[in-house]
Amino acid sequence: MMLNKGKRRITLALGLCLLFGQACSGGAPVPEKPVTASPVSLEKSVNQAKPPAANPLYEDILNREAAWLSSLQLENGAIPMSPGGGPYRVVPYFTNIALLGLLEKPEQAPVVRKYMDWYFAHLNRTAGPDVPLGSIFDYTVEADQRTEKASGDFDSTDSYASTFLNLLRKYAEATGDTEYLLTHRSDIELIAGAMLSTKQADGLTWAKPAYRVKYLMDNTEVYKGLVDMEWISGTVFGDKAGAAAYRKHKKDVFAGIEKMLWSDDKNAYAFAKMEGGELSYPNWDTFYADATAQLFPIWTGVLAPDSKRAQQLYAAFNEHHPGWPQLNKGDAFPWALLAYTAAIMGDRTRVDAFLESVRTTYLDRDHPWPWYVMESGVTMLAAAHMANMKKE
Repeated sequence: MMLNKGKRRITLALGLCLLFGQACSGGAPVPEKPVTASPVSLEKSVNQAKPPAANPLYEDILNREAAWLSSLQLENGAIPMSPGGGPYRVVPYFTNIALLGLLEKPEQAPVVRKYMDWYFAHLNRTAGPDVPLGSIFDYTVEADQRTEKASGDFDSTDSYASTFLNLLRKYAEATGDTEYLLTHRSDIELIAGAMLSTKQADGLTWAKPAYRVKYLMDNTEVYKGLVDMEWISGTVFGDKAGAAAYRKHKKDVFAGIEKMLWSDDKNAYAFAKMEGGELSYPNWDTFYADATAQLFPIWTGVLAPDSKRAQQLYAAFNEHHPGWPQLNKGDAFPWALLAYTAAIMGDRTRVDAFLESVRTTYLDRDHPWPWYVMESGVTMLAAAHMANMKKE
């Protein structure tokens, strides 16, 4: 059975390659979903936010990618996968993660807010058998940058929602604009409901109602979404009971990941649990989804980076796929998410090698495909994390 994440990384990626007339072989991977870098504290406004420590490499990446990402915004507020003359492909999951990186430059907050306005305006407000209330479809926007058509589908309902909740929290902390979240409270709670709509008795979520597979990647993202929804509910909404409810869901998902997916015997997580209960454990030599999924618990905060398990998983990944910092993985996409994970692990050598590689391969060449929004934003997250990390 083709995996949902494989569909996101492979089916979607290959479709986009065909759409943009590009070959999808060699060099880099399709991204998964990343998480936010350490957010700016709530007390700091856009103008007060402390800039990352000066570093020629990191500053260059942050400045260039902020300019590129913001330039992609369409008139209607949507941000597509990549530039062009239209039609534009808008995949909210990828944009959500990309803008987590853009908020490393808080002066770009108006771009993020305009996109969030678009997202709220496109929520599915009528539920169906396979369409949860508060979910959102992928969209195509025509060359006029306003005429839109919903695809009628989404790659997932759990991760689209969770990553938007990540974005809401980071926006609030980067800008201090909690009023925006308060204004949209009912919609935010709808989105949280969509995230949890496929949660099962074992604590894990199906990717979407019509695709009943429980993915390690999705569920770690749901965990992160619940961390942020607990914060939004308690800190912004002042709703202690609501925060407690999301905390309970968070603990359920965490327990599901640890009890249902982790194997002491294999020293690895199952990257998928099928509807019938069958577990898929990784072949470490298979880059995606087997090996890459093992890093998701690290950047989503399920595992502390200094924990023994995180260290073992990260070491195993690098042992089996040592060439990723040089974009040597036999995969069509850069996989900036690997660099962000490496940054969280404090691995400056590999992060810097990756940043130099993508700067030469993509940034200096005007961002050719398969560079796209999520790669850009997650590269910003990695650069910002390194800029803010104490020098060794």
